[in-house]
Amino acid sequence: MTGTQPQRDAAARAEATSSTMAGRFAHLRYETENRVATITLNRPERLNALSHGPTGVHAELVAALAVADKDPEVRCVVLTGAGRAFSSGGDLQADPPHEGPLAWFRFMEEEDHDFAALRDCRKPVIAAVNGLCYGAGLILAAHADIRIASSAARFGFIESRMGGTGIEVFPFLIGIEWSKFLMFTGELISAEKAKEIGLVLEVVDEDRFAERIRDLAQRIAAMPWQGVQLNKRVIDTAADMMGLHNQKVAARGINALVGSSSKDAEAADGRRLTDVLAQEGFKGFLRARDAAFRTPWLEEKK
Repeated sequence: MTGTQPQRDAAARAEATSSTMAGRFAHLRYETENRVATITLNRPERLNALSHGPTGVHAELVAALAVADKDPEVRCVVLTGAGRAFSSGGDLQADPPHEGPLAWFRFMEEEDHDFAALRDCRKPVIAAVNGLCYGAGLILAAHADIRIASSAARFGFIESRMGGTGIEVFPFLIGIEWSKFLMFTGELISAEKAKEIGLVLEVVDEDRFAERIRDLAQRIAAMPWQGVQLNKRVIDTAADMMGLHNQKVAARGINALVGSSSKDAEAADGRRLTDVLAQEGFKGFLRARDAAFRTPWLEEKK
C-alpha cells in the first residue's frame, strides 16, 4: 500500500469497517436508492457535531464513503444532516484536548485525510447543506464536489471565535478577501450570501430541498459513469496544479500552532475560554464565546 502513514491508516480503517458497518452505523444513516447513496449525519441532538476516534463520526463517515465507492450500483453520493443542522462543527464535548503542537499536528493531519475521503471518492459527492454549517462542518462540506444549500442554511467559521483554524481550502472557493472576513470576524452568513460569494452552487427553498437534491443526484447518476469519474479527476487535478494540495500540506504546521495556542483564547470580556468552560460548563462557554457576535455585521438585503 502506497501513500503517507495517515493515508494508509485511513485506508486501513475504511477497509476494516466498510464491509461490516454498512447499515449499522451509530452516528449516521446509509441508504441507497436509484443508484444514489445518501449518507446522513445522524446526531440531531448534538447538531451533528463531528467527533473523532475509532468510534466517532469521522471514522464512520470514512467507512460509509468506502462502502459507496466500492458499490458498483452507486453512481452518486449525497451527504446531508438530520434535524436543523448539516453539522455544527467539531464535537467540543466529546473529543479530548490535544497537548502541544505535535499532538495538534497529528490531529490536523488525520482530520485532513478524513476530509479528503470526500474528495477522493470516485463517485461525485453532493453536500446537501440542510441547516447550520459551522467550523469543521463547513470544512467537511468544502471537500464535496458540489454544495447545494437549503434556504434555512447558515454558514461560518464559528470555531475561529475560540482560536480555531482550517481556512486553507477556502481561498480556492471564495477568494482571499471573503476567506479573511469569515475567519477574522467569526461572522455567520445566510445561504443567499454563501451563493453570492461562491461557497455554494445554488439555494433551494426549504420545503423543496429534499426533492431537488434527489433530482440532481439522479441526474448525475444517469450520466455515463466512466466519463463522470474520469472528468472528476481531471478537475481535481487542475485544482491541485493551482496549488490546492500544496496549500493543504503547508497549512498543517500553522494549523497545529494555532490549535495548540487556542487554550489561551479569550472571550470578549477578557476571560480565558478554557477557564469559563471549567467554571461554568459548556453552556457558559458558549455564552462567553458568542457574546460579542449576537448582532451580525453584514446587513441582509430585504
